[in-house]
Amino acid sequence: MRFSGLFRGDQAVLRGNFLLITISWIIMFTAQPIPDTYASLFYLHLGANELLLSIMGFAGSIAVALVQFPGGYLADKHGRRRLIVTMTFGIAIGSLFFVFAPSWPFILIGLLVQNVCSIYGPALMAMVIDSLPAENRGAGFSFQSVVSTIVLLPAPIIAQYLVVTFEFDLGMRIAYSLTSIAYFTIAILRLKLTETLPPNGEDKKISFLGALRSYPTAVKESIRVWSKVPKSAFNLFIAIIVANGFVVSCQTYFVVYATKVLNMSLEQWALVTAFRYLTIAIPAIIAGFSMDTFGRKRFLILGYLLYIPGMLLFINADFNMLLLSFFFFGLGNILQLNSYQVLMGDLVPRNLRGTVMGCLNFFMFIFQAILYIIVGQIYVNVSPQLPFILFAATMIPLSVFVYWRVHEPKVREA
Repeated sequence: MRFSGLFRGDQAVLRGNFLLITISWIIMFTAQPIPDTYASLFYLHLGANELLLSIMGFAGSIAVALVQFPGGYLADKHGRRRLIVTMTFGIAIGSLFFVFAPSWPFILIGLLVQNVCSIYGPALMAMVIDSLPAENRGAGFSFQSVVSTIVLLPAPIIAQYLVVTFEFDLGMRIAYSLTSIAYFTIAILRLKLTETLPPNGEDKKISFLGALRSYPTAVKESIRVWSKVPKSAFNLFIAIIVANGFVVSCQTYFVVYATKVLNMSLEQWALVTAFRYLTIAIPAIIAGFSMDTFGRKRFLILGYLLYIPGMLLFINADFNMLLLSFFFFGLGNILQLNSYQVLMGDLVPRNLRGTVMGCLNFFMFIFQAILYIIVGQIYVNVSPQLPFILFAATMIPLSVFVYWRVHEPKVREA
């Protein structure tokens, strides 16, 4: 697919729901990474300790996991749009806890509110896949990811400016205020989304009690769904939960390790983060366009393999080595994220995507929760370097597993 094909022609991807979701993610990824640059340090500032960082991550992941089964079930039973719109407003309200938090428990409450509202996650991902032509799915996902990554660029610099100009506490609260404004804007924008699930005779109205009553059915349907999709989809599911579990649990400690062990300043960390976003954009979009021609699996494996030098260089990095480390990590992350989402879309029929994504997300967040505790204990009580070494080591057998057990379909699902 040519680059111009993204914007015009019968197979154009930047239109309708996909365009609206892309715009909403651009807004989100412009604002959200501003406080995220120093988020772990802000939690420590509010009275948390390094072990509590992992416990907070554990609690947040469990909260997200518990809503994934009903989220996927409701997305396929009652449609995507209503769930997405309602819960985006919920996430916006949850973001206010970060702005006004007097201590770390209020941060935890905000995390739990936002994570419960992320019940819409399977619906949103299903809608994104629904809205992309199968033959251009890789280009569409990659373009969206690269554009979202490019708008991240100013975030660490803005974060640095805020904490230096207004001092750390006030600067972080201003940063979280920007995020709240962004979430409310996104929620209003998503009111314009249109439903992508064909009518199935089910009532589109969703109630809280109805969602609770449907929970046992949602769990059964979510487990049963793997018998209705290719075996490669289940094997891909296993690879996803392992890789993303290590990424998220280790990422919590990146800024803590860089500033407290490697002795990087806040300014240097901001530059490293900006460099990561800047340098991966062109390689990622080239990979995205190649993915539709040469297949998804090879880029998924490449993403896993790039984590290895990224983590090993990080352990004893000086400033220049840290730049290289996060180039490898950032590129590996965007490649594996895009590849698995596109490949899962190729393998799973439209009417099962919400259920599959809900089940996938449930186990992914449960595994993240477990790894949060393990990584936190290892970081604090054994060695701060060891979690990153384990992360790198795990990517080798995981790449072999994907190579042998995940196969791309001859005909991609629409």
